[in-house]
Amino acid sequence: MRQKLPILGAVACTLLLSTCSFNITTAHIVSAQLARGYSQGKAIDPTTGFSPSDHVIHLVVVVGNAPDDTKVGATWYAVDAGGAQNEKLDTATGTLSNGQDHVDFTLSNTTDWPPGSYKVDLMLDGKKDRTLDFTVS
Repeated sequence: MRQKLPILGAVACTLLLSTCSFNITTAHIVSAQLARGYSQGKAIDPTTGFSPSDHVIHLVVVVGNAPDDTKVGATWYAVDAGGAQNEKLDTATGTLSNGQDHVDFTLSNTTDWPPGSYKVDLMLDGKKDRTLDFTVS
C-alpha cells in the first residue's frame, strides 16, 4: 500500500493540472519610448516633452521573447490638458507574429495639442505593464 500512495498522488496532480487553464509566457517589455518619430523599429528623437505642433506622438515598444499572438496595447489619456481631466483619448492594440519584436503606436491630432500633462498605459497580453507620462508645452 505504501508504494501505491506516491503513484496515486502523481496521477491526481497530473489530472488536476490538466484540467486547469493557465497561460505561461516569457514575453516582456524590453523598452518603451515616446518619440517624435519612428523608423525601422527604432524611436526617432525620443522625448517626454512635446510641443503643441507635434501632431503625431509615437510610442515605440520592444518586446523580448514574444511568442506568436503576443498582444501589446496602449491607452492614451489627457491627464490635465485643455480643460480635460483624465479623459481617454485613444486605444490601440497590436499582435506580434512571425518573429516580430516591436510595435509603433501613434497618437495623432490634426490640430495643435492643448498644453498640459498626458499619459499612456502600456499593456502586455491584457495586463498593465507600465505608464509613461509626458507633457505638451
